[in-house]
Amino acid sequence: MEIKKEEETKEISHEKGDDDAATAAVAEEKMKLSVDEVIEKYVGSFGLSQILQVVLVSFSWVFDSQNTLVTIFTDAQPSGWRCKTSAINASLSPSWCMNDTAGGGGNEGQLAGHVCGLAAGSWEWTGGNSATTIAEWDLICHRKFLAAIPTSLFFIGSIFGCTFYGRLADVWLGRKKTLLLACILTSITTFFASLSPNVWIYSFLRFANGFARSGNGICSIVLSMEVVGNKWRGQVGQYGFFFYTAGLLSLPFIAYPIRTHWRYLYRIISLPPLVYIFLLVPLVVESPRWLLVRGRNKEALEVLRKLARWNRKKLPDNIELIIPSQATTTGSEGDKDTIGDENENIWTTRWAAKRMIIVMLFGFGVGFVYFGIQLNTENLNFNLYLTVIINALMEIPAIIIGGILLSFTNRRLLSSLSAISAGVLCILCIIFTTASSKNTSSSNWPKLTIEAIGFMASSITFDVLNIYCVELFPTNVRNFAVSMSRASLMLGASLSPLLVAVGRLSPSLSFIVLGALSIVSGTLSVWLPETRNAPLYETLKQQEEEEEEKRRRLRQPTVV
Repeated sequence: MEIKKEEETKEISHEKGDDDAATAAVAEEKMKLSVDEVIEKYVGSFGLSQILQVVLVSFSWVFDSQNTLVTIFTDAQPSGWRCKTSAINASLSPSWCMNDTAGGGGNEGQLAGHVCGLAAGSWEWTGGNSATTIAEWDLICHRKFLAAIPTSLFFIGSIFGCTFYGRLADVWLGRKKTLLLACILTSITTFFASLSPNVWIYSFLRFANGFARSGNGICSIVLSMEVVGNKWRGQVGQYGFFFYTAGLLSLPFIAYPIRTHWRYLYRIISLPPLVYIFLLVPLVVESPRWLLVRGRNKEALEVLRKLARWNRKKLPDNIELIIPSQATTTGSEGDKDTIGDENENIWTTRWAAKRMIIVMLFGFGVGFVYFGIQLNTENLNFNLYLTVIINALMEIPAIIIGGILLSFTNRRLLSSLSAISAGVLCILCIIFTTASSKNTSSSNWPKLTIEAIGFMASSITFDVLNIYCVELFPTNVRNFAVSMSRASLMLGASLSPLLVAVGRLSPSLSFIVLGALSIVSGTLSVWLPETRNAPLYETLKQQEEEEEEKRRRLRQPTVV
């Protein structure tokens, strides 16, 4: 009996050994693939799951544009003024009270000749004191430059916000949770701006609003582009801006019915982010690339499996995700520490720092021109609401043309030519400035047409730069790089309201500055590498090694 039991024990041990050997064999057969390879081979380069992801995250661009450009209406120069009846009878002649600003976009020179010379209480705004912040707080005459402070501080707040959200999304919360936080803060700060008692509190709240909303665009574009195949990145990044255009286009339709109450506009646009938080954000998936570089391999693989299921595909069971240059250093499953060197940093890596500085200088000029043209619309002496609608509609062909060109044109060439074209068209606006000063409809249309085409060119530059920046840097610093790029865009934008204030005195000067800066910015992209059809790298070390290897191969002579 004892001999029989020993034989049975040996057999069981032998079977266990065979099972262990089989398990080991299966483990050895695991396919070690990068995220790019899994997407291209098994998930699908751009299927239903990616389309849904892009649409869901791109809704945040609506709030981004609404909060950025709402001051076109809330901080606009009032359309006209009139003397009070008691003042006319007492001391002022009817001829003195002729309203030269009625029907136009408002002109500081005309106001200076009339309103600034009148006693307080002898005149009133035709649209009421609650129509705009300028009307309510009398930001005219010697106080006219105070009108530029809220918008400038909004963009300065965006600079700090870009830095904050970029680090938060790369190191701590990830893209999805950072987007959620940004939407919550955007809604809160937008609503409180409507309660401002004076221009100083209003300026502070605009600063806070700029800080809050800056996370929307950053996370949206990165979440969109990190789940699609290489050949679709440009188009996905570009078409996401349709939602930015939708936000801009919605503003005049919201603002016109409530044009006598600027506070209502802020309250209305504070609601959509709350709806978005509860209905759409839960459907968004986290970036598998971010999960991978944080060592959360199982979660990254599960996200890819979910995307594949929505595309009616299935991932093999033996896939293991890796970062190509660090296949031997991958941490254990579920480990939340960063894979590779945690000290990798753009500013301590020479090639990345140089690249980042060029992108930021380019972004400064692009931001100044893109937002400057939009905020400068009141200096066209044309109907403000119609001008904003035309500019918004010009964004649509800009997105379509940009998307088509990105499919076969180099990013570097496209960004450069579109910026230079925008600059040339801005300078051409000067030709019609003298004629348009007559304030006739026929003389304003040519200038408006050229301005709209110039805005379309600047819009293409703005959109391409955001996509270009995503491709220029690896996953472990990508959100930070995009945040730095957008910070430079916002820095340029923060100075544009001052240009608008100057433009009320000299429209020609404002278009000269816009044109010259756009042309100079367009030349900077010459020093950036081309990224079309290049892979999205995961770490700075990997990108440096593979780009150097590519350059080495190109330098080698071809053997016939």
